[in-house]
Amino acid sequence: MADEAILAKNSVALVTGASAGIGRAVATGLSARGARVICAARRLDRLEDLVAGLPSPALAFELDIADGEAVDGLLQRLPEDWRQIDILVNNAGHDLGGRQPFHQRDAADVAAVIETNVTGMIRTTLAIVPGMRERGRGHIVTIGSVNGVEWTANHSVYVGSKFAVHGFTNSLRQELQGTGVRLTEVMPGLVRTEFASARWLGDEKRAQEFYDRFDAALAPEDISDAVHYALDAPAHVNICDLVLRPA
Repeated sequence: MADEAILAKNSVALVTGASAGIGRAVATGLSARGARVICAARRLDRLEDLVAGLPSPALAFELDIADGEAVDGLLQRLPEDWRQIDILVNNAGHDLGGRQPFHQRDAADVAAVIETNVTGMIRTTLAIVPGMRERGRGHIVTIGSVNGVEWTANHSVYVGSKFAVHGFTNSLRQELQGTGVRLTEVMPGLVRTEFASARWLGDEKRAQEFYDRFDAALAPEDISDAVHYALDAPAHVNICDLVLRPA
């Protein structure tokens, strides 16, 4: 079982933050490869729209990873034939109120970033890892950021959250060595999505101006391709860190 391809027809994948951007692209790509995808996010209407257009069986699953009780019980809320998760893609995250000097930050926004990007991601992983260990098979792909290995002024809270993601992923990878469970962190640079708009509470003009300051940006599909690359590696190969930057 452990030698079989993890990404195959009828593999079960859970993708958090699947309602838009990178998560939506990853869910679409996995479904195109024949995986049964649990598309998880807060916005159920968007998930239902996504699932309706996917080529393989998929499930729209309302989940706020900042809600600890919901995350801890997520397997129990899934239909029984969707609980043996082969692939977990930790994608959900945000930067609410970010890109401004730290002393001007709203404390509630700071807490929300940490609760989602760090605590929510860790609790989601904790909900899924025991089953993977028991079956001796699984692959966890966490969408980090280049900000997990380098710092940027006026970006301290988000950078801190991604440094935590990077440290957690590398430590857990060592812990799971030899269990049949692999971990990969995909660390993109700038990706053009709804992320900037969400950071500034739907201010599309400000988000567009932000992206336009850069010569190039990655697309969500580029990150999806990187996820596939990691999942397609032979069972004896663990692709640990994938850094993607706009050319």
